[in-house]
Amino acid sequence: MPSAAYVLLCALLVLAFVTRKVRAYYGLRQFGGHWSAGWSRVWLLRTQSSGEMHKRFAALNRKHGSTARVGPRMLITSDPDLLQRMNAVRSPFTRGPWYTALKLHPERDNITSVIDERIHADLRARMAPGYSGRENVHMEQDVDEKLLGLFDLIDSKYVARPEEGIFRTMDLSRTTSFFTLDVISKIAFGETFGFLDKDEDPYGYLANLKQFLPAIIWFGVYTELTNILKAPLIKGALPKSTDKRGLGRVMGFARDRVQERFGPKPIVRQDMLGSFITHGLSQAQLESETLTQITAGSDSTASALRVTLHFISTSPPILDRLLAEAHAAIAAGQISRPVIQDSEARQLPYLQACIKEGLRIYPPVTGLMAKQVPPAGAIIEVDGVEKSAAGGTQIGWNSWGMMHDPEIFGEDCEIFRPERWLSKDGSEQEKARVTRMNETVTLNFGYGRFGCLGRGVATMELNKAVIETLLRFNLQPCSLAKPFDEMVVGFTVHENMNFIVTERLSAEKIKESQMSGDAEVDAGALPGSYES
Repeated sequence: MPSAAYVLLCALLVLAFVTRKVRAYYGLRQFGGHWSAGWSRVWLLRTQSSGEMHKRFAALNRKHGSTARVGPRMLITSDPDLLQRMNAVRSPFTRGPWYTALKLHPERDNITSVIDERIHADLRARMAPGYSGRENVHMEQDVDEKLLGLFDLIDSKYVARPEEGIFRTMDLSRTTSFFTLDVISKIAFGETFGFLDKDEDPYGYLANLKQFLPAIIWFGVYTELTNILKAPLIKGALPKSTDKRGLGRVMGFARDRVQERFGPKPIVRQDMLGSFITHGLSQAQLESETLTQITAGSDSTASALRVTLHFISTSPPILDRLLAEAHAAIAAGQISRPVIQDSEARQLPYLQACIKEGLRIYPPVTGLMAKQVPPAGAIIEVDGVEKSAAGGTQIGWNSWGMMHDPEIFGEDCEIFRPERWLSKDGSEQEKARVTRMNETVTLNFGYGRFGCLGRGVATMELNKAVIETLLRFNLQPCSLAKPFDEMVVGFTVHENMNFIVTERLSAEKIKESQMSGDAEVDAGALPGSYES
């Protein structure tokens, strides 16, 4: 029989476990949520692993309030004011343990995974000049070059010419990912991966990332599991720079580009990597940071680009208005050719409205990005009611719920309608409405001391790629009933976003056609698509 000491020890361990659970439950007892969330993280794991976490979290906040419980020590909020409060420069809130799951390099943290405030602030200060373009003078030229490369690929391999008996389809999710991956590698390293040139994923990176992202969810929910990654057996199975395929192969590409900048005959370039070196990042730091650049800097932008193109191209009145704005600006000499400049795109109100609406209707980042309540605890206002959150509580953001809030964006917030961003009049009430929407949608890029360093690059890509793609090509989805497959796992993984692509007639050709009496329709992908 077991000894009395052994029984006592077991009893004490059980008591400690129960006490810990009860204390955690009561620490957030004022917040509504799923009945099991106060006792277990299983509901949170199942929700995040469902592939539709964005919809389930949005439903939770609608039912239980703008800030609701999703775990024993975790809340989720769709309140933009709370997010701004947590991210503010002098806020006592810090990054929570959730961020440790974003450690992509097996041995080193990066700017997204480090939770030490001092180290994070230092890295931001060193890396910001490289992202801003002040020390990367060829940034816009590099984006233009890759954009024209994308158009060459579409024109040569994917444009359908029904009159010649040529029928083709293009997976927009694939080509937009190729574009953003080649852009980030070009502006970061001065050398591209070659996705667009090869029209393929030469490293198997995208397929491997689709497998890798769900694993990050597990580590984000059960952060204590990150400790097992240090075990030799597990560590050996992780992606590494010597791999021939997948994320490890990309790590190898980044490592090789970094190594070229050091040694007896270092390569010197005015690009992001060069800026980071100038500001004192070590070779080891650069290998970790460049991997993060590639992953975070390409997937979110590609998602925003393809979704925006999808919604515009499936809404003829919106497409017509956007093209009319662009053609008028071209005729007035306000848009450079062959590619619009970033500064010019920012002056086109309807284009900006379409881009903001794309970011709003489908937020590119759905990860929790959880911040931690200071040790003394905090008072959180939930729909006008003050509630107490215990110290150490993590609070994630619900991007989908926030961007689909009818009180901010109107009762038709589930509809893609760029006109909501245009002021109806000059009244103070209207100015306040638009300002509130702008402040909220920019939270897609973070805020305050946790703002996205790559925001300028991402918006430049969107400013150029959205309008230039639609000026050149008609896009018609192959299926409106199911336009694409998706899996939401922190980022949105799209597949099978198949479109029929045809050349768009220039204004001159349309005019010639009209004068000759030939009917032309240029609002849809195929001539005659919208004829009665």
